[in-house]
Amino acid sequence: MHPRGGTLDHMQPTDFLARHGGVARLAHLRRAGFTRGQIGRAVDSGIMQNPRHGIYRLPQANENFVRAYEANAAVTCISAAEHYALWTLRTPGQPHLAACHRRLEGRVLPHRFSGNISTLHPPVLPLKDVLVHALQCLPELEALVMVECAFGRGDIDLDFLRRLLPGTRNGRASAVLDLVERGSDSLLETVARVLFRRHGFEVRTQVYLAGIGYVDFLLNGCLIVEIDGVGFHLSKPQFKKDIRRNNVGAATGYRVLRYLYEDVLHRPEEMLAQIRLTLATPPRMPC
Repeated sequence: MHPRGGTLDHMQPTDFLARHGGVARLAHLRRAGFTRGQIGRAVDSGIMQNPRHGIYRLPQANENFVRAYEANAAVTCISAAEHYALWTLRTPGQPHLAACHRRLEGRVLPHRFSGNISTLHPPVLPLKDVLVHALQCLPELEALVMVECAFGRGDIDLDFLRRLLPGTRNGRASAVLDLVERGSDSLLETVARVLFRRHGFEVRTQVYLAGIGYVDFLLNGCLIVEIDGVGFHLSKPQFKKDIRRNNVGAATGYRVLRYLYEDVLHRPEEMLAQIRLTLATPPRMPC
């Protein structure tokens, strides 16, 4: 039996580890076809490490994966977001791990899981379980952006998630699912949409306006709001396009406001107050 994507003549145990987060169990290496002699030589050379019986890693291995293997656990919740390329509002301070036992150390945030973890490689729970844990564990908006990212890509079905969250004890998680929509291009748009609706604005998302194109938000039928991410205006052609869109919007009777990452996530009250003021202020008299 040969490792995927190569043969034993060409692939080393270190190559196999590099393809799987930098860490694996002995059983994974043996199942891939490597002999104990090959594994031992890689350790003796110093390229591969054997920090605990049955576990082999590279120095640059994903530390959450290493910790999961050492604890007979799996990465889940927000700690698994990077693996599935899901949106997140923050980097977790502690790893979120799931296990079927209660012996997880105090430096992790534990989650319960009744399935077979030992076969997972890399040690990450399936997406459905990761999202269920996020919905049960994280603050509302943090869980929402993860679920909405997966839903928008077509990776998960909301009704399926609801069936995994039965009963009143999952009421908070179900309420987050009620907020999920398609159409957001970024987590900022998701957060902004929830903020706008909760503060009483009439919100339309991804609206096509003649001569302008699609805009992120149209509030109360007259105010265009665009949300710009971290990479805003790094492209000169995009910068020119945005200026033209703003000018066309203003020339055709719309007001236009643009907000950045910091405004949505760190200064939302200032953003909301400015929007209220803009909507409440009548246009100036003609010159």
